[in-house]
Amino acid sequence: MTDELEYYWSLGEHQGNGTKPCVIYKVQQHIRMVDKLCYEPCILSIGPYHHGTPALRTMQKEKWSYLDYILKLNCDRSLLDYLHALEGLAKLARNCYSEEIEMDGEEFLQMLLLDGCFILVALGGTKEILAHAEQDSLEPEGALAEIEQENRPHTEGANEVQSADEQTISQEGNQDGKRTEYDNEIGQWFARFFNHDLFLLENQIPFFIVKKIYEVVSGDSRADASFTREIEKYVESSLWWFPKSVQGSSRPKDFHHLLHLCHMYFRPNQKAYEINHLAGPQYFHRFLSIGRKYLKIGLYSDETEECSSLNPQIPYLQDGQHLNRWRRAAQYLEAGVKFKKHLPYKLHPHSLLDIKFSDGVVEIPFIVIDEHTGTLFRNLIAFEQTCPQFGDDFTAYSVFLSQLISMPEDVTLLAQRDNCASS
Repeated sequence: MTDELEYYWSLGEHQGNGTKPCVIYKVQQHIRMVDKLCYEPCILSIGPYHHGTPALRTMQKEKWSYLDYILKLNCDRSLLDYLHALEGLAKLARNCYSEEIEMDGEEFLQMLLLDGCFILVALGGTKEILAHAEQDSLEPEGALAEIEQENRPHTEGANEVQSADEQTISQEGNQDGKRTEYDNEIGQWFARFFNHDLFLLENQIPFFIVKKIYEVVSGDSRADASFTREIEKYVESSLWWFPKSVQGSSRPKDFHHLLHLCHMYFRPNQKAYEINHLAGPQYFHRFLSIGRKYLKIGLYSDETEECSSLNPQIPYLQDGQHLNRWRRAAQYLEAGVKFKKHLPYKLHPHSLLDIKFSDGVVEIPFIVIDEHTGTLFRNLIAFEQTCPQFGDDFTAYSVFLSQLISMPEDVTLLAQRDNCASS
């Protein structure tokens, strides 16, 4: 019992900068059963929860080449220098996980070093060191090159069309053209699943581990801004199709792990948030107190009715049915409410969460849905529900959308109005 108490007391220990580390939780089993692929990595394990999974061994072997790359960046630093630097943070890192980690000290330390080096190199955190050292011969190859190639257009201009030379190669019927097209498809496939795995709640390591590795390899005890700026650019490019109010000098500077950084890019515009309130805070606190306990967010109306019956403060109609806060899009349209696409403005950028309601018109930012959108949203919700200190803005957005487009008819009607507005 004393050992257990010491463990829980240690969870409150602070880092050297006085900030309390963020706890990385596992998604509860009854939530995972809905779609376990949304919470488990496909090709890459980061952190202890999925370490050693047989299906992820290929990328596990790849991590050793990233460690070798780090060691060659600064030949004055040995492998022991990195291990000794991380050893002082190992206990703090272990306490960042809600589940008991069944790994001995050496295995846990090796995992932190390999995963930290992988994130640092794969996300471009060593570019500044490479530029100063002028060691072009150390440019990484293999999986890292594919990831960088896939994300480079997003970083430098996002939606730029394919170049004339690339179009010519892809259109030629010879073997070289076919091979190039095949390689591009493989690169895109790999990068998409790579990004899928990077932003899973269960697939994180504390970012102070990555920062410490950078301090050792750079020879600077204080990691400069360029180190995190490159990693922020990578995450930003991975989310390029989502509108973001966080840009330029307002980019996040302090974050606990990559999913937390991703979450910070979805922060609503604070000024718009203060003016427009689609729902009162008391309602959300009552609703989310249930969701935070059971992570049952994104329910349809019949499930919402069942949950809200637990709280007698929610108003009821005379026939005993409770008064829903929101309705479906079809019902809003029937009542005369209009929907409009919230277009981006360079001078006043908005976030995906910046929904406005004024004079009977609801303005909603444009959203792109693909096979990985649901995974990203579920993990952002799980992050908010397990770490309430970071707010519940994304959860509120998801609950609102789940009510607004809860039937196929709602999606069809909104799509028709979008096409009319575009024409």
